Amino acid sequence: MEMWIHRRMQRISWKEKVTNKKVLESIGLQRPELLLTIQRRKMKYYGNLRRHDSIQKRILEGKIDGRRGRGRRRQTWLGNIQETSQMKMCEVCETALDRRRWRTVTAHLGDGMAPS
Repeated sequence: MEMWIHRRMQRISWKEKVTNKKVLESIGLQRPELLLTIQRRKMKYYGNLRRHDSIQKRILEGKIDGRRGRGRRRQTWLGNIQETSQMKMCEVCETALDRRRWRTVTAHLGDGMAPS
């Protein structure tokens, strides 16, 4: 959606072979801002869930009995958090409990800095 808007603002037709990278360079961005904002808010919300005992936390940590269906595994919300933070799941859970450390992790999402 965001890339479509950038292309429309610059009047780049969908028929033209212009990469997303070139479109972003022409407006002075390195990566789509909307995606980064969504990732940051998702990480902040996960930290909030981890620190408080709520029904959402119980649902997030719950396991479902039974057999897995055919085909590729579906992406999980926790798997996405782990991928975004570039940390192991046990590190993510531990870091989210400490508000200061979690804020530094979420603040440096788009910087390319390694989380500590």
